[in-house]
Amino acid sequence: MNAERALFLSDAHLGASPAGAFPDRERRLEEFLLSQIGKIDRLFVLGDLFEFWMEYRETIPKDGFRVVAALRALALSGVEVHLFAGNHDFNLGTFFDSIGIRTHADPLEIELQGRRLLLLHGDGIACSDGRYRMVKAVLRSPLCNRLWKLLHPDLGIRFARLVGRESRLRGNEILEPTPEYDAAADAFLATGKYDAVVHGHTHLAFVRKRERGIYVNSGEWIFEPSWVVMENGEFRAERLEPR
Repeated sequence: MNAERALFLSDAHLGASPAGAFPDRERRLEEFLLSQIGKIDRLFVLGDLFEFWMEYRETIPKDGFRVVAALRALALSGVEVHLFAGNHDFNLGTFFDSIGIRTHADPLEIELQGRRLLLLHGDGIACSDGRYRMVKAVLRSPLCNRLWKLLHPDLGIRFARLVGRESRLRGNEILEPTPEYDAAADAFLATGKYDAVVHGHTHLAFVRKRERGIYVNSGEWIFEPSWVVMENGEFRAERLEPR
């Protein structure tokens, strides 16, 4: 590789099977990730890679195992792999760090290719998300996690999938850009600390020039698999074409 190249993706929700999903999407994501060996220097998975993730003392979920193996292969090849907690897979535990994948429970400030970036999943940043932020604090609390781990893994994971499916049926996912998310990105950029804000959660893939910087969304891998590439300090959104 000549120029440094970074890739951002998110929101595969592996383990969910919504109607109309991209065919064989887990295998396609695995193939895509493996195809990036030797092509990228850094990979940032900006949350909700899994529909649900909870590590028990001796158990991890089996959903997405092929993708986990691909991430491990990327890390072994020398790619710097970062995995962010999302609103569905916020309890990442220690497993990924043990196999060379860096995990982030909170936003990450990083300088990359001459630009100062703020990277995060994106849940809770809209001004109307006040109630959600309260729920998020409860769900991520040590007490809640200890109580959840008292459940048998089969029961806990099945219940989490049910909650995720019901949320999807109620239409809580973001299907188009909203002024609130634009405003949140503008507020981050207005601090002067960042040249670009990059997040997932909206299930959109775009690169927008704002008054004080660049606003980037990393897309999704459910219906129209997409991602964002950063090269020479510039961003571009790309999509996977059906075979």
